[in-house]
Amino acid sequence: MPWTGRNVKSAAGLLVAACLLQAAVAGPVSLVSRRNTTPDPAGMVPNVVHTAMSWIPSIEREIGGNPATFTTQLSDKETRTEMWHPMCYNKKIALLGTYCVGPTTDEDDKDPNHDLPRLTFEVKREEKTAPVTIFLFDDEANSWPAFWKMLLANKTCDEMSQHAKATISEGPQQVASASGAQIHGYKNIRGRFPHHWHLVAVDCDRHECPQVQSANITYYHPHSNGKNDACREAGVGESVEALKNSMIEGMHAVSMRNVLNVIGLSHFGVFVLYSVFAAMLLFSVLFLIWAIRSDTSRRFLYLNTLFITSMSTMAYLAMATGNGILVLRKVPQTHDYQASWRISDPLLAHKGTEAAPNPMYNKAYGDAPTYPIFWARHVSQFLTTPLILVDLFLVSGVSNNTRAFMLFSNAMMVLCWLAGSLITGAARWGFWVFGCVFAAGVLIPLVGVLPTSAARKGRASRRLYGRLMCITMLSGLIAPWAWVLVEGAHALPTDLAVLVYGILDVISQCVFGLVLLRKPPPALSTWGEEESHQQATRLNPNNSHGGQSMQVLDPNDDL
Repeated sequence: MPWTGRNVKSAAGLLVAACLLQAAVAGPVSLVSRRNTTPDPAGMVPNVVHTAMSWIPSIEREIGGNPATFTTQLSDKETRTEMWHPMCYNKKIALLGTYCVGPTTDEDDKDPNHDLPRLTFEVKREEKTAPVTIFLFDDEANSWPAFWKMLLANKTCDEMSQHAKATISEGPQQVASASGAQIHGYKNIRGRFPHHWHLVAVDCDRHECPQVQSANITYYHPHSNGKNDACREAGVGESVEALKNSMIEGMHAVSMRNVLNVIGLSHFGVFVLYSVFAAMLLFSVLFLIWAIRSDTSRRFLYLNTLFITSMSTMAYLAMATGNGILVLRKVPQTHDYQASWRISDPLLAHKGTEAAPNPMYNKAYGDAPTYPIFWARHVSQFLTTPLILVDLFLVSGVSNNTRAFMLFSNAMMVLCWLAGSLITGAARWGFWVFGCVFAAGVLIPLVGVLPTSAARKGRASRRLYGRLMCITMLSGLIAPWAWVLVEGAHALPTDLAVLVYGILDVISQCVFGLVLLRKPPPALSTWGEEESHQQATRLNPNNSHGGQSMQVLDPNDDL
């Protein structure tokens, strides 16, 4: 197979990924700077060289700038790794290796040169480049996660060295030669349980990727096979997960903000969200007081309405604090793709603070237009709209079949629009169409079936249902077109989008509850009341509207 630079980069990427799937740990011991590495013990004859890219038949050692790694098993106790042009991570460090070290005992300390694990290394940088500093970290004292937090916060090497288990820099007596300056060192390792050690190179002067040409690392492991089996069996966490958690915590540390500073919203938009939250909270307290004072036969109606505004209260609090919205960012147009909305990546969009800037910040990406998606509101709609329908069912007394159909259509409508709002591609319009179809399954019975059932209960119930129906129809007809302008086309300004949704929810829930509970119906319907009425009519036709039976008048009916 012909060797290409692309193959080298791919294979080296796999190697670094394999190194990152380990975490580091051990006790501190002295680090000694020296010119010569420890000679191989007698009888240690190198075995066959195993490369990280086993599918490559051969490769020259001097490759011009392409990453490559070679591993040689010198004996059952010693492994040598030769790395050329190690890849840079986070534009800051070069990861030279990750090693699993078994536990050590006090007996091993009596003969450290033969019984303690040891890392011996020689690092060479490119000619006429900035000096490099070598750090060793472990996970036993959490020095490795602490290093990443400080790296994200752009701390100095002096500050990072406080968490390192060992640090070695090029001394003033080390003069760059034609082949570049060299750092030699070794470290005996102690630890109470299986752990990982990480060897990294840092450019402390320029705070950029260190120009490491090669690194030769010999790992002496007298009590293990040098592989990751012991650490995996001991349950040591993998470095990728630890790295991810450290980066997230680091970003949280540099993203302090006040209550009105929410990504994707203006201060006015956040103020509107807090205002709707306050309105929902006040109406919830009012409905709770009315529920406590109400008659037990009608208390469920009050409690059900209280549940509606209470859930919306929490949803608007989540959105006002920036936790209930999903921010979209308009990706600039390229020669291959048109400008389009994509879910924002906070690690690229946040620049941090002056004291702790975010090294991964991309100015062009951070300055791109943003647009909020109020996913918490959709979740709230999924929970509250069925309760609104339950109130209408109790007032009108519609049949169970109609109730089941309307509840199903309502659930599918909300789910379709929720899924469409989370999709940035053109497929979102398909979900909007299906949502409109299911919305018709709610609105048509609302004006065609429920009024007839409410009329059978008397004029007071019919009039009350008529007011509630108008409120519900108003929000039901505006909602799909608001979705088109907000989640669909992202055309409505964010402040206006917040206003529209806030007003719709206040009308459909707070005003709805106020109209319903200010003068509730004289009697609530039970499940299946209309079916029972129809069945009784079939069994006793004389009790129908044309019969001679006595009719009990509703005291609230107009005579």
